[in-house]
Formats: sequence, C-alpha cells, structure tokens
Amino acid sequence: MKQYINKKIWIATFMIAGVVSSCDFGDTNINPAQPEEVAMSALLPNAEVSLSWAIGGEFVRMGGLLMQQFEGINAQQEDNYQYLIREADTDGVWQRTYFNALTSSDQIIRQAIEADAPHYQGVAQVMMAYGISVLADAFGDVPYSDAFGAIDGNFAPQYDSQEDLYGTILPALISDAISNLSETTSIGGSPSTDDLIFGGNLDNWIAAANSLRVRLAIQTSKRNGDAAYTDALSFLPNAISDNSGDFEMIFGNSGNEVNPQFQFSQDRAGNIRMDATFATKFIASDTREPLIINPDFETGEENSGYYSVSASPVILMSYVELKFIEAEAELMQSASDLAASKSALDAAVEASFLKITNTTTPVAYQADLDSRWAAATTNSERLEILIDEKFIGCYSHGIISWNDYRRTGLPVLTPNPQGQNAFNANGEIPRRLPYPQEERLLNLDNLPIKTPNLQTRFWWDQ
Repeated sequence: MKQYINKKIWIATFMIAGVVSSCDFGDTNINPAQPEEVAMSALLPNAEVSLSWAIGGEFVRMGGLLMQQFEGINAQQEDNYQYLIREADTDGVWQRTYFNALTSSDQIIRQAIEADAPHYQGVAQVMMAYGISVLADAFGDVPYSDAFGAIDGNFAPQYDSQEDLYGTILPALISDAISNLSETTSIGGSPSTDDLIFGGNLDNWIAAANSLRVRLAIQTSKRNGDAAYTDALSFLPNAISDNSGDFEMIFGNSGNEVNPQFQFSQDRAGNIRMDATFATKFIASDTREPLIINPDFETGEENSGYYSVSASPVILMSYVELKFIEAEAELMQSASDLAASKSALDAAVEASFLKITNTTTPVAYQADLDSRWAAATTNSERLEILIDEKFIGCYSHGIISWNDYRRTGLPVLTPNPQGQNAFNANGEIPRRLPYPQEERLLNLDNLPIKTPNLQTRFWWDQ
C-alpha cells in the first residue's frame, strides 16, 4: 500500500541525513559522529528519501537538460544545458546517493544479517541494487564491492567495472534480495510504517526487484542483442503489473515533505524552464500536456503539474516503463512480433494517461498513434515511434530518456550548438557524467578516468 511521507519520519530522516552527509564519500563512508547502530526502522526511511531525492532531483534535472526536456537559462543549469559539466557539478548527487542513501542501505543489510531479519535485508538490497545501477548508468565503473568499507578502515574504495556490475554483481544481489523477501519468517523484524514506499508490502518489493531485472536486461541491448530482449521478457511476468504497484516515493505538502523538483523551483527560480524541443512533442489531443509542461516551473509558482508540485511523486520504476520495454523487446528481437509490440505500446501509452490524467487514452490520440504505426514500413521506423512515445510517457522518470538515447540514438535530437568545450570536444550530447571532484582529490589512484571526457563510452554503450 502506498503512503504519503509522514512528517515526523521526514524530519527525523533529514536529521539522520544531515549527520551522514557531513563528511565526504572519498575519505569517509561512515561518519564517526554517527551512532554505530541506528535502528533499521530509522535507517530505512532515510535510505528511501535520500535515494528518491537524488533520482527525482539531480538525476532528473541532469538527464532532462541533456535530453532537451529542460532548458538551462542561468547558473550551473545553463552550463549543463550547453554540455559544460564539471567535476564539481556531480559532487552533490554522488554524495547524496552513496553516503546518504546507500550507506544507510548497507547498514541495514549488515544489521539485518546479525538480527536474522531477511525482510529488512531484502528491501535494503533492492535499494542498493537500484542505486548502484543508476550510478553505473550515469558514470560507468563505480564502487560497490569495496564501497562501504570505512567501518573497516578502507577510505579509498576500488571501482567495479560496469560489465561486472551488469553481468554478475547486480543480478546476484537482486536474486538474493528476492530470496530474502520471500522468506516466511523474519525474526529480527519486518518493515512496516517505516517503509515510506510500499508500507511493508513484500510482494511489491519483489515486483520492484523483478522490474529492475527487466531494466538491467534492456540496458544491455547494444551488447547482448537477442539475449537482452529474451531476458527482459522473461522477467516481466513477475514485475510491476499495473500503476498501483509503481516503485515510487510520494511526497507531501508541508514544508519538510515537498518533492525535489518543486523544492528546486522554489530555491532556484529562474535557472531552468521547459524546453521547446520537448514541448513540441505533444499533439493537440494529448491531455497530459498541461500536467507535464509546467508554465510556472521557471518562476517557482506552483500549479497543477503532475511531477513538479509539492506533493508530486518521484518515480523510481513504473508499469509505464515496463510496458515500453516490453514493446521494444517484442519489436527488436530477431523473431519480431509486431502485434505483441503494438499491444504493449498501446498499454504503455494508456498507463501513462491513466497515471497522469486519471483517464484512458483519448480516441483522437490513439487514432493518431495507430496511423503512424501503420505507416511505418521498417522496425527502425516503429522503434522511433515507440521511443518518441516513451520520451513523453517516462518524462521525469530518472535518466531513462538519456539511457534510451545512448542505447538507440532516439529520440532524434539536434545537439546544442554551444555544446563544444574542453570536456566535450565533439559537441555531441554527452555519453556520461564526469566523476566527482572529491573522488579525484581523495581517491585518485582508483579513479577509472583521470581527465573528464564526456564522450568516453562505457561498457553497455558500445
């Protein structure tokens, strides 16, 4: 069952987060000022809120700027929009994800093992796998196996390769999470109201874990071809099955509970606005447009936008995304099934309308989609239709659109003409984020790339 953030838990969460974030990831993964053992029931909301804040805040903003969903018009956002992304620009999201979210997840895992609490362990493992996968999609090789060893005196973590993370490490972590979540007893306790995402519903966590398997599979499509599509389709039956099961954090209306996009619009009004490239993707019959294209985003005024008002959700994974993945897998596998692909595409679009407008796909919109699909003569043309629909349907879902662009070259975008700089010499849309400045200063020996180059492709992007 979904629940809104409880204000008391929210405030307590940020008290924990404030203590945790007082040191840098590179030299301290655990703050010596933090109690050695905070209760798992206190660590879990901190992990969930911190991860959701990073995904719905910095990652959504950065991905949206690169994919021309947002236009940066001032300060760092203007630079990032022009592909000038410095090492210092990623310090915050790196620390928020690793130190605020994943260190808490790691502590839960450690304590759960000691307390014989497999349900807590499984939830934390899903959070860990999700967070590491997003970091790997943004940066490439990232620390995991050696990342949380400060408790043992290791302040310079080594990096796992993206290939190892995708090939063995994350699949094993997710499989173990599902096993733990499936245990009939959890002597050391089970999440309940302290679980701000699913309210302790373990079946929903298992579905979220299988959904992450689907995403990881499709991400490898450039490397693994048919095997990626086959794997994605094989995990779908046990994944999120409708909008009500979405893996998301629902924010609140009080001052300490608000959604990160809304908070940014309040604190940094005038730095960012909706991009015309994205706005022109909507056709006249698209009733989602007024709820997505927020005219007050630049000024900081609150309107009825689905993703950018104070109580908006942060989407970690959704049924909408999964149906788009199903449509792509059915289309692009060697034994292409056009009927199955179109059926999944229609379901993805309808789920998006239901989620955002609470109504089904408008008749005129469906007719337009049917016409465009019928006119397509190749799977490449059909894939372009599919990704264009996903570009709207998965707007503000983390960095999904940026992932799709790097995997497929779609949607078709014209790079920012001001995008050439010392870090992005060819002026094309960046393929990766630079490693944080703090990592270069404090963990240089283990840093995979010493000099930022936003066009260096990592494993799944080759």
